Amino acid sequence: MRRVSLFLFLFAFSLTSLYSGWEKRVVGSGMGWASGLVIAPGRNDDTNRLYVAGWNRLYEFTWRNNHWDALDMGPTSGWGVCAGVGRNDGRVRIYATFTVVNPQYGGVYEYTWENGTWQRRTIATFPSSPHSSAGHAVALGRARNDDTIRVYSCDCNNSRTFESTWNGTTWVTNQIFDWSGTDMLIAQGRRDGFYRIYLTKQGSAIREYTWNGQNWEYTELDTIRAYYDIAAGEGRNDTVLRIYSGLGRFGSYGIYEFLWNGENWEKERVKGFPSIPRCVVVGKAKDDGIKRVYAGSTGGRLYALEYTWTGSEWDSSWVDSSGTSLGSYSDAVIGDARNDGINRLYFGCSDGYVYEFTYSSVGVEEEVAAKDFITNHNQSHLSKRGRWEIFTADGRQSSRGGESFLLKAKGLRRGIYFLLYQDKGLRIVKKVIKI
Repeated sequence: MRRVSLFLFLFAFSLTSLYSGWEKRVVGSGMGWASGLVIAPGRNDDTNRLYVAGWNRLYEFTWRNNHWDALDMGPTSGWGVCAGVGRNDGRVRIYATFTVVNPQYGGVYEYTWENGTWQRRTIATFPSSPHSSAGHAVALGRARNDDTIRVYSCDCNNSRTFESTWNGTTWVTNQIFDWSGTDMLIAQGRRDGFYRIYLTKQGSAIREYTWNGQNWEYTELDTIRAYYDIAAGEGRNDTVLRIYSGLGRFGSYGIYEFLWNGENWEKERVKGFPSIPRCVVVGKAKDDGIKRVYAGSTGGRLYALEYTWTGSEWDSSWVDSSGTSLGSYSDAVIGDARNDGINRLYFGCSDGYVYEFTYSSVGVEEEVAAKDFITNHNQSHLSKRGRWEIFTADGRQSSRGGESFLLKAKGLRRGIYFLLYQDKGLRIVKKVIKI
């Protein structure tokens, strides 16, 4: 008979951390694939709203009367959305890439709130040659460092990036280089006062484009070409801007940090990730004044992690450890979308949902559990011939093997328990239980 052991450990019993954690809520659904998110006062009324680009339509979410009101802004079927003063007139507008079919082509829409409704205008149309074009990443910024904000957009089907400039009466769009990205940002990544364009695709190189006054020059941040998404921020809270991206190479999944040292890009591994890290964002999601790095998964079950710089090393912790459904966290944004002064973390998902994560550090009084309960591990391969050996802070319990067992919780202190199942070191199952 094989001997099966399960060790149950007790941890994190301080009053302030006993039940602290992330609360996950649904913002909206039915968007196909929620691939792009931005928080902005899109109506220029000092009210933040959440804008979501899906693979079918663009949505605006407003927090009102303790629920989210959704407004369908029309079809897009694009990947990206951003917000800003694209016309350099002080007025915020929404910009989203689009893809239409029959015949297929992509481009960029501009949305302006006027007279109680959204007015849509096409500012760029991508040529469908040699392949049908499609709208992917979009971003705003002063990438030419001439104090003029422009709109930058990508067609990954033909690997092209475009620049759109408002000349006072109309939009002028030109292709600027033969490369593209599903994710793009404009930032002073080298901390030298110059803005540059940073792009990556799904499993590609990270490229940096610099305008030298005559043409665009590029540098690749790393020789590895397996990166997903890109973010810029002071992830170490030391006033130093760095670039962050997720590496999707099998066996090396993780978050990486890039720092310009004055001559070249230095790469450092932040920490690992359980699968391919599809999206990365940097910000203050816990409202404690500390910036952290957040990442969401793709290529398997849904996971999200948080990375915190302690001053000497990176700590990681779960934001979403459920792994409840197959899919992808496609994009992430941090901000005060409810206009209540609290930053929250938002993920767009391939299941058509947008999820909101709110962190709470409120403690729970210590008390003992009221009754026993059965816990199911959903592991059909665990032998019923073996026995569980459960070690708690108050002694040892035993139960027959199988998919479930009776945990004699009555009398145990309430808290978070970590279960580790081992079968001669060959099979490992982990689970967290709250009693």
